[in-house]
Amino acid sequence: MTMLTRHRAIFLAYLGMIVLLLLTSFFSPGFLSGSHLRSMSVLAAFIGIVALGQTFVIIGAGIDLSIPWVLNCAAILMSLIAGGENGPLIWAIPLVLVAGMAVGAINGIGVAFFGVPPIIMTLAVNVILQGSILVYTGGAPPTTAPAFIQYLAVGRIGFFPVVVVIWAVLAIAASILLSKTAFGRQLYAVGANATVAEFSGVPIMRTTIATYMISGFTAALAGMLLTGYTGQAYLGMGDSYLFTSIAAVAIGGASILGGSGHYIGTIAGAFVLTILTGLLPALNLSNGALLIVYGAVILVTVSLASDALSEVAQAIRSALGRRDPSSEPREADTP
Repeated sequence: MTMLTRHRAIFLAYLGMIVLLLLTSFFSPGFLSGSHLRSMSVLAAFIGIVALGQTFVIIGAGIDLSIPWVLNCAAILMSLIAGGENGPLIWAIPLVLVAGMAVGAINGIGVAFFGVPPIIMTLAVNVILQGSILVYTGGAPPTTAPAFIQYLAVGRIGFFPVVVVIWAVLAIAASILLSKTAFGRQLYAVGANATVAEFSGVPIMRTTIATYMISGFTAALAGMLLTGYTGQAYLGMGDSYLFTSIAAVAIGGASILGGSGHYIGTIAGAFVLTILTGLLPALNLSNGALLIVYGAVILVTVSLASDALSEVAQAIRSALGRRDPSSEPREADTP
């Protein structure tokens, strides 16, 4: 019961996932079939991998708006280097992943060392990457994805899709990093109160840079895998993953203002968003309704975490406490 209370937000995220799953199966018969659940887990994996890095950044009281074009650049760069062949992937994959981490390091240095607000820093980097790739490619789509990348995205190991296995390995690594390491404890301290953490000896700059490097790594990895899923990289393929990555973290119970949350909750958030994508067509709603859901989720979670709303809630509780007859001293209790 103590654990349930401590992780109530994560529990509610999984409860919401189950309710949505049952609701969608009611409107769309066959939604719970094995083949459909497998397909849904693949789509959730792409969101979950991108949202892994976003989880670390948000726990550290930051946000990464450069994800769309880190993902895009990774997909296009890998496709151009490989040229549709498996051979060049031996050095193309490490190069692209390191490039993604390098972009994350630039974000982290700008935020931690130069004091640029995360929204401004990461948004500027996103625009620079967008312009750079447009200049480099001339707007022309690259060649098809190599067969090995396609296998990673759509292949299977027995019943399980390969991309889901990759996601599971990353999820275990992220959970251990957050829960069992000094870095995880330092990250929560930075997100809760950077000033206090600094006076406590926490390496603020190194921790912040590391979180953005993780985000760059996962965005680049997701870009390559998504190329294998679609068969070809294309401009704008990462745009939809900006708000989905943030919404998945928020649905998973993390505070957008930092200092709390866990990747286990983000996993539920990724599935919730994927299920919603299947529920809306069943209700004859357009994708515009999904964008409304994303915006509402982010707005509500930020509002719930804000100091102003907390003060209002405290004032309401105090007022109700004063009106509660049980809170008044009884005559027998008075001297």
